[in-house]
Amino acid sequence: MTFEEIETHGKMLEKIILRLEEENQRLREQLYGVPKQGILFADWITEWLQNKRDSIKINTYQAYTSQINLHIVPYFREKGLMVSEITPKVLEDYYLCKKSSGLSSTTIRKHHSNICAALQSAMKNNLIPSNPALLADLPLGDHFSGNYLSVNQFRCILSQLEHSVLYTPVLIAGIMGLRRSEVLGLRWSDLNLQTRTMCIQHTVVKSYKDHKLNLVFSDVPKTKTSRRTLPMPEKLCSYLENLREKQCLSYMQNQSYYSRRYLKYICVDHFGELITPDRLSVGFGRAVKELNIRCRFHDLRHTCASLLVQHGVNLKLVSAWLGHNSISVTSDIYTHLTYKDKQLVAQTIDSYMTD
Repeated sequence: MTFEEIETHGKMLEKIILRLEEENQRLREQLYGVPKQGILFADWITEWLQNKRDSIKINTYQAYTSQINLHIVPYFREKGLMVSEITPKVLEDYYLCKKSSGLSSTTIRKHHSNICAALQSAMKNNLIPSNPALLADLPLGDHFSGNYLSVNQFRCILSQLEHSVLYTPVLIAGIMGLRRSEVLGLRWSDLNLQTRTMCIQHTVVKSYKDHKLNLVFSDVPKTKTSRRTLPMPEKLCSYLENLREKQCLSYMQNQSYYSRRYLKYICVDHFGELITPDRLSVGFGRAVKELNIRCRFHDLRHTCASLLVQHGVNLKLVSAWLGHNSISVTSDIYTHLTYKDKQLVAQTIDSYMTD
């Protein structure tokens, strides 16, 4: 018997033992009429979320809140399940239900991550003897393949946005491969136009509080490697120099209504107001739809990475440029072989098979 087979059998036995314990408990309650005790899982995961609030970034907390309040809590509250009644089978049924409703495997795995963490906390507090989420089978992962543009498509989009305030963030994101939060967080102080460098160290994200949209400004990067200094291509540097002059002139000519709040930011509109995340994404979506191009704003980041790889830049350098924690992230998500690349592979095979 191989190690893999031993491990598989071990997991199966653990599941059988857990289910026998659950069945035994259920029969005992039926026989003796023992009432349910403990805390509802819906209440426990809500409490766990509240306790996490001060230890995670606000946009992460908002994402967790959405997952838990819209999906996890309503499902488990309707079932009326206690923390002690959560089993691998119960969780697998939940994942299957959400998969059937149209959620992707990636989204369900995010749900699982929060459920697992909440149950781990329950185990730590002696509410349950073990964590059933560790034994629950997850749906097979969906293969992610981000869209990416050709150079000509990117130029078409820039041409479409030439007279729009969205031109600047789209240009920077496409050329530099920045995240939306990083582009909107760029300040003039983050640039050194003499040395042609750009420092990625500040972000702008959206957050909802009391059903009201707020902007969150942060100097805490998404990951440690997200904080980085990049050299700027000459053309981009020239564009930003001209943009700086135009913004200064616009401010001097329109001081009566020009916003002073965001003077230090690069991506502002004609009134000096910061371009918001939703305004950027929605406006970009409309522009590409008019061009009949399938592309999200984040796909500009995919485009940058893919074009760099296609032009011979190695994955390690691309990973550092994008600010990834691991080169595997770059390899798995942000590089997509074009058909031309695949033809080159086929030609290579032909060459060594015919020698």
